Amino acid sequence: MITVFTSTFNRGYKLPELYKSLQKQTYKNFEWLIIDDGSTDNTEHLFNKWGNETNFFRITYIKQKNGGKHRAINKGVQLAKGELFFIVDSDDFLASFALQRIQEVYETISENELFAGVSGMKAYPDNKRVGGSLPFKQIDCS
Repeated sequence: MITVFTSTFNRGYKLPELYKSLQKQTYKNFEWLIIDDGSTDNTEHLFNKWGNETNFFRITYIKQKNGGKHRAINKGVQLAKGELFFIVDSDDFLASFALQRIQEVYETISENELFAGVSGMKAYPDNKRVGGSLPFKQIDCS
């Protein structure tokens, strides 16, 4: 299982796009774990609503006193159920195949202790890579 983790603070106006992208994932074995770092906007209302909707993934929403993103991540790591912990910011969204691709790559390295994880490139909505193109499709790093 993959834990998609989002820390948020007053980003209720951005979160619906991320939520919709998670609903479109081709890979279904994931949870969405959200640590709300003291929002005063409509964030809690959104998650109360979404928690009552039927989704193929579990949503876990935790609201805590504002303490910064680093504390939210630390709490998320403690609560995560997934073998993989994938941070997706509240103003981001995922291509429909994103989690499937992570799982496929992970399966090829999961037994190799020389690897610590899988990472990917960000792209704009028009599919252009953030930072421009690279001269390789995949790279293994140490």
